[in-house]
Amino acid sequence: MNEALLVIIFAILAYYFIIFGKIAKSVITLLIALFLMAIRVVEGLELKNIGEVVDFNTLGLLFGMMIIVHILKGTGFFEYLAISAVKISKGRFWLLFGFLMVLTAVTSAFLDNLITIILLSPILFLILDTMEVNPVPFFLMAIFIDNIGGMSTLIGSPLNIVLGSISGLSFNDFLKNMGPVAVLMFIIVFFLFRRYTKLEEKSLEKLKNLENVDPTRSITDPVVLKKSLFVFLSTLVLFGLHSVIEVELSLIALIAACVLLLILGKDFEKVSEGIDWDTLFFYVGLFIISYSLEQIGAMEALANFLKMFSFNRYLFIFVVVWFSIFANAFLSAVPATLILAPTLKILVSQGFPTSLWWVYAIGANLGTNLTPLGAVQNIVGLSLLEKYTGHTVNFKEFLKTAWSYMFIPFVVATLYSFIIF
Repeated sequence: MNEALLVIIFAILAYYFIIFGKIAKSVITLLIALFLMAIRVVEGLELKNIGEVVDFNTLGLLFGMMIIVHILKGTGFFEYLAISAVKISKGRFWLLFGFLMVLTAVTSAFLDNLITIILLSPILFLILDTMEVNPVPFFLMAIFIDNIGGMSTLIGSPLNIVLGSISGLSFNDFLKNMGPVAVLMFIIVFFLFRRYTKLEEKSLEKLKNLENVDPTRSITDPVVLKKSLFVFLSTLVLFGLHSVIEVELSLIALIAACVLLLILGKDFEKVSEGIDWDTLFFYVGLFIISYSLEQIGAMEALANFLKMFSFNRYLFIFVVVWFSIFANAFLSAVPATLILAPTLKILVSQGFPTSLWWVYAIGANLGTNLTPLGAVQNIVGLSLLEKYTGHTVNFKEFLKTAWSYMFIPFVVATLYSFIIF
């Protein structure tokens, strides 16, 4: 059988189980990926080249932060933050939720989206658990806002980092061109959510009960908290400086996790329950499948498809925006951008306006909100939701919710692109 056809069949099979399957998506995805490696269906898909196939920077960042957050959670730190936030907002939920969403957007603009969602989730889950409301719509909104905030800067999302590297656009270029778009999208999405989300009075009253709680009483181990906070804050500072000191985010997170374990006298076995192994192995499988698709030229074919519409300005812009939305939603942001960005570079060199970069960036970043596959933080966020609350969100539910809140931003993004191109 033709190699390309074989890869496509297995990729479709993997996506079928991810979207519709009842069995663990991590197991079936990794199994299919390992089978592709075993039969050596594409050149270079071997264990000796695993570093080129699997993004260990993402996996290392996840692993290290999971350890740090797990230890911090055990000290009552996130409960302290949640209760303090409630007291500051005087128990007014929408003021509190709005503040948390603004904080999420701003934080994700300057820290990795993944780190932001890992840090936010324990605080949001505690507040929603106290109110005894379904956490799913609120947490999905947090994921959407996390991605929207990250689109505003060069370092805000892995997608932008790749795009900046290939295009040569600077931090200030991104901030000037993408910042206003991010603010506009935040306002639209939050307004829609606020308008269509109703809360019962009894839930709001339960939130107000937290006002009477002393947040310091939630701290279970002050000594461990002080040590953990020192390592945690140092890690965040180093994250902000990683491009200056030229150290990968994964190395910073892993070193910090090891240092924290060392000073607390713990080993990996004692914190293993805080590591989301399912997510880690799921991503290993996805990386292998994405690499296989890239090697057979599937993504290049999609990029060439884009060129067919360049004869008409408005049609071309429409196709770029919506193609970037769906490509990033279903192929994942970084792999899609790695393939499509060089095509955009060629088009710009042939006389297309440099605003083509922003047309793509807007569609691509918004597209990451459409499916769980759009970005690593989507999948990690859903895993955290299941782990901490017991609620699961399948592919169809995510897509349905995302479409209801993101369709208007997609349309606005298209109209905005007509103006700037």
